Amino acid sequence: MVTLVQQIKSAFCIVSVANVDNGVQITWKDGHESFYHNLWLRDTCHCPECFQRDTLSLNSGEGEGHDPLKMPLNPIIEEVKCDREGNLDIIWGGEEPGHHSVFDPSWLRVHCQKDPTLKQGRKPQLWDASLSIPHFDYQEVMQDDDALLLWLEKMLELGVVIIDNFPKNKAGFQALIERVGLIQQRYHPTHIFTLDTANKLAGNIHHAYQYMERLHNHTDHVSYKVPPRLQFLGCIEYNNPDNDRQAYSTLVDGFKIAEVLRRQQPKFFDLLTQEYVPTGRRRLGVEEKVSDREKGTKKYQWETYHRQRVINLDENGEVYQIRHHEKDRVPLDVSPDKIQDLYAAYQAFTTLAESPEYNVEFLIAPGQVLVNDNWRLLHGRTAIRNPQLRRVLLGAYMKPETFRSRRRFLLGEKSGMSDIWLMGCSDRALEILADRTTL
Repeated sequence: MVTLVQQIKSAFCIVSVANVDNGVQITWKDGHESFYHNLWLRDTCHCPECFQRDTLSLNSGEGEGHDPLKMPLNPIIEEVKCDREGNLDIIWGGEEPGHHSVFDPSWLRVHCQKDPTLKQGRKPQLWDASLSIPHFDYQEVMQDDDALLLWLEKMLELGVVIIDNFPKNKAGFQALIERVGLIQQRYHPTHIFTLDTANKLAGNIHHAYQYMERLHNHTDHVSYKVPPRLQFLGCIEYNNPDNDRQAYSTLVDGFKIAEVLRRQQPKFFDLLTQEYVPTGRRRLGVEEKVSDREKGTKKYQWETYHRQRVINLDENGEVYQIRHHEKDRVPLDVSPDKIQDLYAAYQAFTTLAESPEYNVEFLIAPGQVLVNDNWRLLHGRTAIRNPQLRRVLLGAYMKPETFRSRRRFLLGEKSGMSDIWLMGCSDRALEILADRTTL
């Protein structure tokens, strides 16, 4: 609910309404004009007969108020006006005499097909080695929803944040992740894993534990049909007798280097958006301790394969996902006449991913949690030359819809609107609604 000290911006205030050309014409206080077709308005009626207030869904069963098979294709408006609260008020005639619909003006504005701001997707801020990673305080994001939303907004803007002052234990790490949402299930005994340089057994199973060599920049779980969206890495311990830059983390903005490739070598860019570079994993053991109640590790064996593209584009030709992991690559699925060009394109992208011009190198210090967007950023680690160096990290993942859902809830709460009008809004609409008031 909007407080008394807040005012609705002019873009969300109706000045006049008129019934014209099988629809309703609305003039807004900011001068914009919108047209809504009668069928669209009737189909989106939120009255109790058409819309279930408890489940926030349409009453669309047979004989219900929103039976799609009985919806008139040419609904007729008997009366339309703007009521005292500023809502659009419609009385229907024709085949449904007396049916009453009331529409929130803010909701109507963010569903205007003629408003160009609704078509403008959020643009990420591309970055190179000069990036200064934003930091947030653990207690602040745990207790303040505004700080939590700002953190999630930074994830969309830059793809990375560091959370300072976490309690350096599994419980505190898990609480931080669950502040956003559920931890993603893994094919392991635990969903929170430990990366420990002292774990020699794990080094025989998984390349991420083989600490002596540099871990090249990559995205995780590329062989999943839907890779995890967020990766969390929390540092419990870092003890380096040499006091140099061993075991430092590296990050590169995959969206940035994709655009560099698009500009400098468009043929290579096109190949990596069109041709498949398949990946796979076959895991026969686990690195975590199996419960004493379990015998063996067969239930944790798993194998994956996915025909993926390295650079993935949305319907507007914008990059929305990078999938790149050299160690998980399996035989190329490409025709002989394209294999050399595709391999050259892959080499060009990998070269950019390792270039110092685009890499940020830093230490995840004890008490810090690195959160990065696994659909966008490639991450790695510098080499470890001293076997006495000790580095212990906690790690976990989050599904894309879990991250997206929490952000949508927070934007909705900031808008002050009722749940019945928030349900079903696009992400862009929720961003606009969250900014609909002014002091």
